[in-house]
Amino acid sequence: MAGVLVKALSQRECYTIDQSANIKEAASKLAEFNIGAMPVMDGKDNIVGIISERDLSKSLTKEPLDLDSGISSIMTKAIISCDLEISVSELMETMTNHKIRHMPIIDNHKLVGIVSIGDVVNHVIEKY
Repeated sequence: MAGVLVKALSQRECYTIDQSANIKEAASKLAEFNIGAMPVMDGKDNIVGIISERDLSKSLTKEPLDLDSGISSIMTKAIISCDLEISVSELMETMTNHKIRHMPIIDNHKLVGIVSIGDVVNHVIEKY
């Protein structure tokens, strides 16, 4: 059944961050909500990127690291997303091929949620 997992995930809260935020704010939000990534939004509710723990860890190798720098300097701008109808096997294949752990869920050009590789693995485990 295509989309069952993603449709369920689109119903839970999706934490986002505004593109005007700085690196320190992004790190604080990820820690506060205990999540690995957040979609980055512009002022018109459009997704313009994604900020992840991986983006933060990569930025640590750059000298000097300015925590007051905008997240646009380190966020991933090439967004790989899915829709509500994607199957679990398609999710796994896409995430594996692109080496990503989080994928925004887009419906009618609007962000409705985010799916993580952990969500996919837990779904597979529950299924079997």
